[in-house]
Amino acid sequence: MPTITKIQIQDGEKVIELVGADKKAFIEQQEADYAEAQTRKAAAETQLQLRKSAYTKLGLTEEEINAIL
Repeated sequence: MPTITKIQIQDGEKVIELVGADKKAFIEQQEADYAEAQTRKAAAETQLQLRKSAYTKLGLTEEEINAIL
């Protein structure tokens, strides 16, 4: 993962540079948010594959499955 050297956030017209504990907390939150998004994406993909499998077992064609999904 790349080293982050400078983080700036904007609050209205005011630009604030995060340093020290604030910077560390911001980076940790960003990493947690990314991990959570990856988890949700994987869960959604798993659900999609399960649905496709179920529709296939019912004898639907791939075109019919895609139309449903």
